[in-house]
Amino acid sequence: MKKRNQVFASIVTIILIGIGAFFVTDDEQTKGPSEDTKRTAVELERVVDGDTIIMREEGERKRMRLLLVDTPESNTQKTGKAQPFGKEAKEFLTEYLKGKKLSIVYDPNHDAVDQYNRVLAYLYADDELVEEVLVREGLARVGYFNGKELYYDIIHQAEKDAKADRKNIWSIKDYVEKKGFNEVKQESYTSY
Repeated sequence: MKKRNQVFASIVTIILIGIGAFFVTDDEQTKGPSEDTKRTAVELERVVDGDTIIMREEGERKRMRLLLVDTPESNTQKTGKAQPFGKEAKEFLTEYLKGKKLSIVYDPNHDAVDQYNRVLAYLYADDELVEEVLVREGLARVGYFNGKELYYDIIHQAEKDAKADRKNIWSIKDYVEKKGFNEVKQESYTSY
């Protein structure tokens, strides 16, 4: 009888450990950074370029720089002329955000405001991370990171995929560099 109780107790223990492991594993697989962070609803006022918007957060008008991404310049103020795929990045972002519910997430591992007093945060359109979408489309590169950010791995993987597929900015040989974009001639857009 004592041996039967020990066997029964062992079986029950194994079952309980198995059930506990299932729930822990299930939570770890479905839990993403966005579930650990607070999203704040925002309203889009306008798109400035492929990586910058004017928004309203809790009624306050703010300029926001999308965190961890850099797109080519779409206007002439900084570079004297629009860079290749700069206008396309701005147009894509403008169309992509239309009619969607927008929210932002601040990253505890990154500054919330930059030297130009721009908000630095992740942008969600409905439930999609906009930075990942821009990078996956080959309209942005990963930039301005320390490697500890919440979404660094996701966005970096999107960049690897876009680069492998030679999408947009990656279709121009030696165009993308670590700190921005090289000047290229119009006729070299497809010379990879």
